[in-house]
Amino acid sequence: MKRIMIIAAAAAMMCGCANKTKFVIEGNTESNNTTMYLLNAADAVIDSAAIENGTFKFTGKVEEPAFCIVCDDREDPTYQVRIFLEPGNIAIVDDETVPDGKYAKGTPANDAYAGLIEASRAMIAEAMNPETTEERNAEIEQEYDKLIRETYEANRTNILGITLLAQQLAYELSGQEILDEIAAYPEELQNGEILTELKKNAEQKMRTDIGQPYMDISQPDPDGNKISLKSVVEKAGTKYVLLDFWASWCGPCMHEVPYLRKTYDAFHKKGFEIYGVSFDRDRNGWTGAIAENNMKWVNVSTLEYFDNPAAADYSVQAIPTNFLIDSDGKIIARNLRGDKLYEKMEELLGK
Repeated sequence: MKRIMIIAAAAAMMCGCANKTKFVIEGNTESNNTTMYLLNAADAVIDSAAIENGTFKFTGKVEEPAFCIVCDDREDPTYQVRIFLEPGNIAIVDDETVPDGKYAKGTPANDAYAGLIEASRAMIAEAMNPETTEERNAEIEQEYDKLIRETYEANRTNILGITLLAQQLAYELSGQEILDEIAAYPEELQNGEILTELKKNAEQKMRTDIGQPYMDISQPDPDGNKISLKSVVEKAGTKYVLLDFWASWCGPCMHEVPYLRKTYDAFHKKGFEIYGVSFDRDRNGWTGAIAENNMKWVNVSTLEYFDNPAAADYSVQAIPTNFLIDSDGKIIARNLRGDKLYEKMEELLGK
């Protein structure tokens, strides 16, 4: 009897361990396709499930929580939803008011993400309203940042928190600050793919923290002439150089251009210069944006998108990103957006 009890207890423990990694994804669809796919962030197929009578179901074990996509076709999907793959029962629910027209719920990360989408919906709608003033947009941006930070703090133990750190918060943090955030996670999460890659990027980013020397860049301008960042920083009369990473296809980047132009016009004669590195692929798009927006400063590009060599050197994972460099070649500020750039130059060079 004792042996039977021990075996039963062992079986229960094994079942409990299995349940801790098991996932189920269920949903309904009107798709005419016969198969639903579960893809990872690299667009590789993790699993597939038959669509029967308008329903589908995935089951399996979670090796590592991850951001995934459920879709009915890899090339031209008519059904697509973003989910966080983690242990538990995940239900995909129709909702025409959210991105993709549906969302996932039933597990901690998916429920929290659904809450984030719901909480941010009104903010996004107001920000996209052409009648919303710049002052109000600035307030909305602060409210959204606060919401992201609160959601992150509440989800430090799951894949949503890790994703928010990697894709949202890390942009504004220094390399050391990112490493400090990673160190606060349990070791098993630190060893996961996302935080391992983020740690590597943070170590590279430390080379561009405030106080570090700039790294030289040498790329062709629109006329094909190579111009180095060093030649601009060391040019006689230059006191400060803004190294600005941007692209013509990037809405937030183009939103910054009037602020860049305002600051350039006010302080260029006092020793302020801009060295713009574009992540464009299309030459006409790049040069057209320069001409149309009267971007009179130094502009260079290899037309290689994020494969531009400077992206790796400066650990640029999102644009716009900028670094302010002084005449000693030291980085003294980063990501000066909107009027903050003008205010900083006014502080350094006077009115």
